[in-house]
Amino acid sequence: MSILQVILSALLFLPHSIFIVLVVLSKKVKFITVGRAADITTVFLMVSVPLALQALTGVQLGYALFSLLIIIAIYNTFRVWRSEKDIEIIKLMRKTWRIYFVILTVLYFLTLLVGMFYHSTSN
Repeated sequence: MSILQVILSALLFLPHSIFIVLVVLSKKVKFITVGRAADITTVFLMVSVPLALQALTGVQLGYALFSLLIIIAIYNTFRVWRSEKDIEIIKLMRKTWRIYFVILTVLYFLTLLVGMFYHSTSN
């Protein structure tokens, strides 16, 4: 395996290492903020969570997860549409993306905890 493959594999299975590195960099680089760190980490979480769920259950749940994310986006759009006259698309997308970050982070850590518990009791 090449070095690039090793780095990408590590980033997929440790997506929050990206978040931590970017938050530390945000102290030195003004362009990087905690919000941008969360945005970048969300991309890796969208790949990591289905992979972790598949490793744990043996079932591909990527379509179910992405369906859930689409339902969340629709619900969030409907909620904003009902409360405001004018929908600001960029603001709505940023809010939805941050909701994705929180949900995917919770799912990732729950998958890790269940996986650790399952493997510790099965041995």
